[in-house]
Amino acid sequence: MKKLAIAAALLTTTALAAQADEIRYATWAQPGEAPYAGAEKFKEVVEANSDHTVTIFPGDQLGKPKEVYSQMALGSTQILASGDPGLKEIEYLALPYLMSDIAKYKEVLDTDFGQEWNQRLVDEHMVRLLGFMPRSPRQISANKVINTIDDLKGLKLRAPERDYYVKSLSALGANPTPMAFAEVYTALQTGIVDGQENPIETIYAQKFHEVQDGVAMVDYIVKPAYVTISESFWQGLSEDDRALMIRANDESTKVIEAALPQEQETILAEMEAAGVTVTYPDKAPFIEATQSVRDELGTAIWGDEIYTQIVEIGGN
Repeated sequence: MKKLAIAAALLTTTALAAQADEIRYATWAQPGEAPYAGAEKFKEVVEANSDHTVTIFPGDQLGKPKEVYSQMALGSTQILASGDPGLKEIEYLALPYLMSDIAKYKEVLDTDFGQEWNQRLVDEHMVRLLGFMPRSPRQISANKVINTIDDLKGLKLRAPERDYYVKSLSALGANPTPMAFAEVYTALQTGIVDGQENPIETIYAQKFHEVQDGVAMVDYIVKPAYVTISESFWQGLSEDDRALMIRANDESTKVIEAALPQEQETILAEMEAAGVTVTYPDKAPFIEATQSVRDELGTAIWGDEIYTQIVEIGGN
């Protein structure tokens, strides 16, 4: 019954989506971050080549991903850029040291099983994967300088509320503490936790470095944001406009990829000028320590055969 109800809602909203000129684009990113510049590029390309207007809603203004996915199923929001792709099989590509770079994600999603996952997004959530929004690898900051994996032992590190983050940090010897993102700065400031993990641009944008002594560049998770589009909106588009949405996202990706290296260099220089010690520990012990996490969760999510294929594509 639930799927029938969603299907009925899809049919009734398709016509509305076809008539709507405004594209509501939801993202976690904030102005000043490279991913936000990518969203602005999407807006520029779409508006220059169609009658659509694009309104960007930064900083999760429209709600957390699950809330926005509900909006998208009904066609009231058209696009979401988020670290949550809406399907566990896709999200767990972010297992520690599984993907060597974001280009590998596209290779996985282009496989037969990857295409099946995208169809499940359509069937179960009424959204489809449009593309990716690159992000820097996730790094670890703490109230101490981290030179080796041994320096993580016993540290209370805030973890996102997902098992692969918790298991990964635990495997590295830390004491992971699941916590909502909005609580992290205060928790670091007051010593509730000793550190946290995030892409370097997020650490800087959220000012976490102001209450941390060290940032370790360990690249322990390489994970993009996923750009999904409402299926009801998609079905109301002409073939030309569908091609335009794909092209606009490709242009967005290029802008972000070009901006991230310089952004990271600038951010690290500013952090060091503010007194933060940036280190580059040997990653081999980190990769070895998290092997069991990859194997355990990878086989549980995908099964042995697909997990083996993903490992081969991932390149680490």
